[in-house]
Amino acid sequence: MTDYLIRHRTLYKYEREALDSQNLSCLVPGDFPGQCLLGWTLEIGPEPEWRTHWFDVYGNRREAFSLATAHDQLDVELFARVRRDQPLGLSSSLPWEAAVLPDGSAWKEAPPMMREFVCASPLLPVQRRAGFDAEDCFEAGVPVERALLRFMQRVYELFDYDPTATTTFTDLDEVYEKKAGVCQDFAHAAIAELRRRGFSAGYVSGYLETLPLPGKEKLRGADATHAWYAVYVPGTGWMHFDPTNNVVPGTRHVITAWGRDYSDVAPVKGVVLGGGAHKVDVQVDVWQWPDQVPEEYQSLGL
Repeated sequence: MTDYLIRHRTLYKYEREALDSQNLSCLVPGDFPGQCLLGWTLEIGPEPEWRTHWFDVYGNRREAFSLATAHDQLDVELFARVRRDQPLGLSSSLPWEAAVLPDGSAWKEAPPMMREFVCASPLLPVQRRAGFDAEDCFEAGVPVERALLRFMQRVYELFDYDPTATTTFTDLDEVYEKKAGVCQDFAHAAIAELRRRGFSAGYVSGYLETLPLPGKEKLRGADATHAWYAVYVPGTGWMHFDPTNNVVPGTRHVITAWGRDYSDVAPVKGVVLGGGAHKVDVQVDVWQWPDQVPEEYQSLGL
């Protein structure tokens, strides 16, 4: 069991004063199997004129807020204390053919909503042909767990981790062509190919432990928001896979939210009237509580 303090700060600086902005955030970590939210605070500056929250269809907490007076910057800072007490790994010996739609036999008793995750989503259109070679990962009769582990390793081997290769808005075809990018690209590439094969696959956003314990390697993506994917296996549940690091997510992974693709769980997005060009600075820290937490944050009361 490990407790973490997460700090996620997003600072927008505008070239000129913005006259109005409407914003939506998805920053507060939720409660998931093996994970419990112990406390949190979300500070917004300047103070919004209007602010509300709700939980979306996937159970993610959404914060909407509006600034209707002139401002030259927007500062959104989350602190959250989260407990992780077990890995996200599940096991299944079901043949992979039984876990895919439309004909997989295991789907007869599965919740209807889980079928949504085999369909196209805003950033991931239906793929008519393979984005990369993974046919040998799905040999006839192979247990679904083994097939999906092989597939994760294939993504890890074929794609290069390169933060300069893509942006948040790089489309899937370009990611497939470059076979390079960051965790968002690894996850999107894998999800699209899995859906093409009939698997119900979703996008997971979260964080990685910033400073690993002595003797443990620092995971790729540990200094920013992280992303991986999960596959719904009827009779078992959501099986999580981190292709950026070629690992099944464990207690060093903290979940923020989940959805169909990145567009469902973007940390902060919105529209601005005025402001001209702007710069965005994002800072992410994940500290083990209390030993790694800087003294200035020890008294947050979370």
